[in-house]
Amino acid sequence: MKIEIHKLQILRRTVQITVILMMLLVPAIARYANSVAADDIDSQMKSWEGSFQGNTLAGIDTVFRALPNGEMTRPGLDTPERDHQGVINYSRAFHGGPWSAELFGLSMTDPLGAAESIVARKHVAKVVLISLIIPILLTALFGRIFCSWICPMGLLLEITDKFRKVLKFLEIKTYNVRFTRGTKFALLVVGLISSAILSVPILGYVYPPAIISRELHDLIFTLFDRAEAKLLGFTFVGLTWMSLILLGIILFEVVISRRWWCRYVCPGGALYILLGIKRPVRIKLLESKCTHCVDCVVACPMGLNPMNNQMGAECDNCGACISSCHDDALKYSVGLGTATQTEEESDTMAATR
Repeated sequence: MKIEIHKLQILRRTVQITVILMMLLVPAIARYANSVAADDIDSQMKSWEGSFQGNTLAGIDTVFRALPNGEMTRPGLDTPERDHQGVINYSRAFHGGPWSAELFGLSMTDPLGAAESIVARKHVAKVVLISLIIPILLTALFGRIFCSWICPMGLLLEITDKFRKVLKFLEIKTYNVRFTRGTKFALLVVGLISSAILSVPILGYVYPPAIISRELHDLIFTLFDRAEAKLLGFTFVGLTWMSLILLGIILFEVVISRRWWCRYVCPGGALYILLGIKRPVRIKLLESKCTHCVDCVVACPMGLNPMNNQMGAECDNCGACISSCHDDALKYSVGLGTATQTEEESDTMAATR
């Protein structure tokens, strides 16, 4: 059982890292497609050889040409040529990021982004409803797994959580100030009302997955723009002031409050909680095996209380509590109903660690 859970954690990390890599690759693939369509891809790869931009284009070209219909043969030529239309078709299969994406013709939109779009435009577009099918279905089954499996900010804040442990080991004082979990629901309501009044998607400007999507897109496009101006190499000049919001969240969590954003503030997390409140797949405590060691309470990034089977809809099914349990007293199960817990109960148990 423990081996399976550890494999699941490896899979979760793989998915998280893949999402971030795809966020970097999607704008690069778009520039590759533009270069192929303009028939200057070969000259660019040659003039940018050895640079970040050149290596990126060469890598994309190698992969796409290796796929079916990526190359074609011509009479009199010893080696196959790139099938321009074929590689362009492959490049068009990837669009967007965790905020809104299209993969191989399949559209998916963050429910928060869709909700803001609907209330801001006062119109429900068919394409928006279609893009919600998969996210809502997965949330209804597994709860807020977007937070623990897909959200790029989730991975960054998990790393931040590890850094807090390093500071504790070095005996550098940090704090864990508690806030009310209702804050994120209030922010969700206020944001949607504001979007409806102003006809502008307000929350999208402060929602980390949306910010990261925009920042990485602008970063990659700026790198290629600089390459066309003969400025090669990697630089962070493409990032904007919006990155300071992300940095501020990270620093606040390192010093003031562990997992502050995900626990107390994130409006997207609030919406996922509401959508997944009756999820059938959840973590269950086997009381007969539990020795009340508190390890699972300390491990839970959401500050919940797995030891007393008090997790509720706040649980994102990351499985950290299961991995930390040496008694095999926690497992994934399928069933209906919700458990509740209070912040005070979780913190009291964690304090006994």
